[in-house]
Amino acid sequence: MKRFFSLLMALGLVFGTLVSNAQPAVASMLNNGTALLAEATLPRNAVDDKLATDYGYKLDVNNTNVAAFRKYRGLFPTIAGKIVRNAPYDKLDDILKIPGLSDVEKSRIQDNMDIFTISPPNPALVEGDDRYNNGAYK
Repeated sequence: MKRFFSLLMALGLVFGTLVSNAQPAVASMLNNGTALLAEATLPRNAVDDKLATDYGYKLDVNNTNVAAFRKYRGLFPTIAGKIVRNAPYDKLDDILKIPGLSDVEKSRIQDNMDIFTISPPNPALVEGDDRYNNGAYK
């Protein structure tokens, strides 16, 4: 039994050496165009594309969910709910025209206008009830 395991270990070592020597050849084959073709045909994730814009650093009023407002004092949950519920907006100033906003709420929104950005609604970010409850709890 000991000899069997010794033989098995020796074969594994030989096979591992052969495979590790083949890796540079496979890598060079992929770098000659095959890898570039594969990258070009991969589908893009709309959310990752969106995160590369201002959306990753600011609150996009047409695409952000209510929970994203929690890190800004005075905006969560009441003002955040009103902003999300009345979207989409054509321009940022339209937020101040939400029906039923109190003067205090308008003032808080104006004080925080620099944290907002706007882009067209993206179905990957706004469909369903994810804008109101995305299921991410801390």
